[in-house]
Amino acid sequence: MNRPLVAITISFILGIVFSPFAKLDSGVVLLLALVIFCIAIGCYIAARPDSPRVFILLFFVLGWAVASLDAAGTPEGPERFAGHFITLDGMVATEPQVRTGDVVYRLAAGAVILGDRRVETRGLVQVKVEGNGPVYSYGDRLLARGVLYLPRAPGNFGAFDYRAYLERRGINALMKVKRPEDVRLVGTGGGNAAVRLALRVKQRLIHEAERTLDDRQTAVLSGLLFGGRGGLDDDIQEVFNRTGVAHVLSVSGLHVGYVLAGVLLLAGALNVPRRVIPFVALPVLIFYAVMTGAGPAVLRASIMAMVVLAATQLGRERDWPSALALAALLILIARPAILYETGFQLSFAATWGILYLGPPLGELLHGRWALPGWLALPLQVTVAAQLGTLPLLVYYFNLLAPVAPLANLLLVPLVGLIMLFGFTGCTAGIVFTPLGGMVNAGTGLLIDFFLGLANLINRLPGGSVYLATPPWYAAFFWYAGLILLVEMLKGNAGLPGAERTKRIAPAAVGALLLLLILWPWSGTGGRMEVHFIDVGQGDSILVRFPGGRTMLVDAGGKMGDLEGGRVVGDATVVPYLRRLGINKLDVLVITHPHGDHAGGVPAVVEKLDVGAVVTSPAPGLEELLSGHAFSRVPVYRVEAGQSLQIDRRVEVLVLGPDGRSPAGEDLNNASVVLRLDYGDISFLLTGDVEEEAQRAMLAAGLELEADILKVPHHGSRFFEPCFFSAVSPEYAVIQVGERNRFGHPAQETLDALLYTGAEIFRTDRDGAVMFSTDGRQITVKTAR
Repeated sequence: MNRPLVAITISFILGIVFSPFAKLDSGVVLLLALVIFCIAIGCYIAARPDSPRVFILLFFVLGWAVASLDAAGTPEGPERFAGHFITLDGMVATEPQVRTGDVVYRLAAGAVILGDRRVETRGLVQVKVEGNGPVYSYGDRLLARGVLYLPRAPGNFGAFDYRAYLERRGINALMKVKRPEDVRLVGTGGGNAAVRLALRVKQRLIHEAERTLDDRQTAVLSGLLFGGRGGLDDDIQEVFNRTGVAHVLSVSGLHVGYVLAGVLLLAGALNVPRRVIPFVALPVLIFYAVMTGAGPAVLRASIMAMVVLAATQLGRERDWPSALALAALLILIARPAILYETGFQLSFAATWGILYLGPPLGELLHGRWALPGWLALPLQVTVAAQLGTLPLLVYYFNLLAPVAPLANLLLVPLVGLIMLFGFTGCTAGIVFTPLGGMVNAGTGLLIDFFLGLANLINRLPGGSVYLATPPWYAAFFWYAGLILLVEMLKGNAGLPGAERTKRIAPAAVGALLLLLILWPWSGTGGRMEVHFIDVGQGDSILVRFPGGRTMLVDAGGKMGDLEGGRVVGDATVVPYLRRLGINKLDVLVITHPHGDHAGGVPAVVEKLDVGAVVTSPAPGLEELLSGHAFSRVPVYRVEAGQSLQIDRRVEVLVLGPDGRSPAGEDLNNASVVLRLDYGDISFLLTGDVEEEAQRAMLAAGLELEADILKVPHHGSRFFEPCFFSAVSPEYAVIQVGERNRFGHPAQETLDALLYTGAEIFRTDRDGAVMFSTDGRQITVKTAR
């Protein structure tokens, strides 16, 4: 069997994937693995020709067994105390995350104290301590007082599943601590001494960077040296994402390569014997991996580096598929759930792309196109890595960055220089403070140039575009197409013309398979879709018209905090739109200037192309609309009786506010109210209108009957019963946050809606709600 490591690793991975579909007791699966192991040994001793197949089956069952054991979790873990105010006794198990306004710890729980009762327990708890207080270190034992809880399932279609992410990392529960005073240090010196040393060295280097660089430069240097995005502002992260160089902030093969190159150069300068070099490089790579958090990319790169060094020492052939497979197998045996981590998948896909696609690309660039080696080699690496990771980037982040090869070509070499200067400067500063300041003056200039160049590349037209999330199997089409295309083209050299022509058809099939990733997977197919997005205690409604145009009604936020509500736009609304491949909104409606409706608007306007803003004549949006992002967007103020011309097949009527009625006297009752009619189906979107505005619409004799009602003001008790009767909806949607302080939705509102016969959907319970219609029939989907 050629490359047995590749075969058994693939089999092991298939066993992990199979595990959730065949949930047997892990002991039973292990017993099965033992039986197959005995059979495999017997076949090997008997020299049976089918023994390799038995070993492959063995690793399939081992993958199944390891995944089953991992999924079993910790019995009697701290999660059973979710919903209680407790005191947690635990040790800081990883490096703390220090952020603006809070610190996040992962505590290895030892006991939970509930009242007078102390219960011994095991498991990881992620603890967020709000406020500015002392920062404790790895190995410290803490007593933390706060509320223990479990994260909710995602509330929007395709949203990041935070609960599953925590489970994969072995984290049983979350805890919120309101004050730094509620955390008390009761012991030090726990954990692994080598890990403590590595993290202390890291903190010492970062401290020196903070002393000699400004905050932005320190955050960038820390990200490049050790990975992570703590301290980087959202604008810088957005630039890195859109230019396709976000990988430089996650320690990967690039960083390990720079570290290994430094070790090899230093070993050469000191005339270290070649046979000793692997024994020098191994502890350095392990130490660096620990400093960076031992993520999948750094583990993969470190294992492969050591395999290559060992093969060189032993005079063995360096076989990259076997080395890559060995790295994956070792990581997955230790942490099978990491198979589903985006970082793990991207790391191995990028490496596969560089090593498999790189050589034929190099032949094309250097051999056929005669590009000079200094240009062909880096271009070969960056294009191969981009091709290897493209389906994953589109699937997980919806991002296609045509500018990425150029960005990587120009920016990645600067990463090596910044790492070299930054590490040298921080190390020198520890020994002799003025010297560190002098070296890091140059580091700061390099970082500023790096960021300036990244911003310049980001401004290139067409540099990035967001695509709709494709189905998971589109990635398999992509990789199948790549392999088919490469294998066919590789075999063309030296073939006669007739034979070469025979290979064109399979190569063309491969090219077509690649194009499937760009298919508009999330089109509406001539239907109208109305998405009630789960933004917590707020409103945001996306309308996708049959002709392809789009309208967003409100963008969520926080009540009473028009400025602070932006995070909802950044973290919820914009990602929701990008998952659907929406890069442009034809119309953005701001129903009224309350923070829970308008807070997320600036993020939407800054990150998407907005054709027009529509709002009511009510005061309160002047400051928001005067922002720089709105300078290129026309703003229209509308009143009852007007209509919006968006799609010729859908009538969009403005039913409120009416400036002559009480609806204009306060902000809720000044909400823009829209009626959408598509064929026989109608939607009524009511903002936050209360009794006065509802009575005014009834008195005006407006056509209110609708199939779908967006319930006014999150289901508050301020409603007119006759209004609900006049609408007589088949479906009613309440956009409301879980356990909100306003008591929404009110029980009397729910009773009134049930009296009309409406089926009620609530975003706090059902998550996002999506209605799809062809103008005659309605289908409904919920995210939960």
